[in-house]
Amino acid sequence: MALPETIKIILFMIAVFISNIVQALTGFAGVMLSIPPTILLYGPDMAKALINFICWLVGVVLMWQNRKYIVPREWLKIIVFMLVGMGLGIHLYTVINTGILVPFYGAVIIAAALKNLFFKPPDHLSAWIAIPVLLGAGIIHGMFASGGALLVIYLAATFKDKKYFRANVAAVWTVLNLVLMGSDYEKGLFNQEFFELLGYSLIPLIAAVYLGNKAHDKINQKTFNYITYGLLLLSGSMIII
Repeated sequence: MALPETIKIILFMIAVFISNIVQALTGFAGVMLSIPPTILLYGPDMAKALINFICWLVGVVLMWQNRKYIVPREWLKIIVFMLVGMGLGIHLYTVINTGILVPFYGAVIIAAALKNLFFKPPDHLSAWIAIPVLLGAGIIHGMFASGGALLVIYLAATFKDKKYFRANVAAVWTVLNLVLMGSDYEKGLFNQEFFELLGYSLIPLIAAVYLGNKAHDKINQKTFNYITYGLLLLSGSMIII
């Protein structure tokens, strides 16, 4: 039975509010948490276009508010390798069986999350690990628009301070989401329904960013790390399921 439009809008606003508290707190996971309910309400194409744009807005705000914590050299390296990976991912999506890759990707994320939850995370990733991780993040993002989990693995090993972690992950998504937004525009998804739903999302979005920022300031680094790896574990589990 189809839901009344008013109920759908309310549920969408709740999803935006809850997911973007987490997005503002950590700099990631907003897409992971808000895509499933939005797909159920408005279908996959509209959901991806809406949530990508909303998370881009949050990324812009977080990047500007925390710009002094951005490390340009690291930011540029991530962008370059992930863009290369995205190009490969867009191509691979048309030529390989994605049903085989998705469970493997989920298993890698779960293994990394469990390792970092129960053992001391590495002080840094060597180049022979870091480069494949960033390329892999780009490939997955190009194929499924969900490469953030691998990026978080890299950033968590690179930035031990929560302020630097959040600022740099937000700066990365601010650039990379523009690529996906261009694709959505070409598909004609920036239509009247898109802008109406975007308008409904603004009030819960502003409230969510405010609360997420407050939470970020109050929690300590250890709690932030547990939240980060817990979200990675959730992400990997959702991918496999």
